[in-house]
Amino acid sequence: MAMFDNLPAALLTLFLAACVLWLVWQAFRRALSPRKRRLEPSLADESGHDRIEPARPQAATTVSTIPDAADVLALKAAIDNLARQVAALEKRLAAGQTSLPPQPLPSDRSTDPSPIIPSVSPDHRI
Repeated sequence: MAMFDNLPAALLTLFLAACVLWLVWQAFRRALSPRKRRLEPSLADESGHDRIEPARPQAATTVSTIPDAADVLALKAAIDNLARQVAALEKRLAAGQTSLPPQPLPSDRSTDPSPIIPSVSPDHRI
């Protein structure tokens, strides 16, 4: 057992040593790799062969967050349509509630010690 007492510390030391070696290796590779000379972006545009895509106007790249009249009218129409659907659903639910017996309020329920066990059929899957 005494042999494994220092195992976590030894593994941590090995991991840290591997990290330091990797950092030294990366620094060595960067020092020996040939450096590419990069032109300034303005000089690259002047040469004409570095950029293929045409320059876009600055105004086209900005997106306005202010809604215009068409956006407001479309939103109003969507809200009105949703309100009509909710009203129709409420009418259908109100018509369906008249055929069902009234449900007792939770405070009116008596505490029944026997739990309600739902019926299980082959078509019913949980």
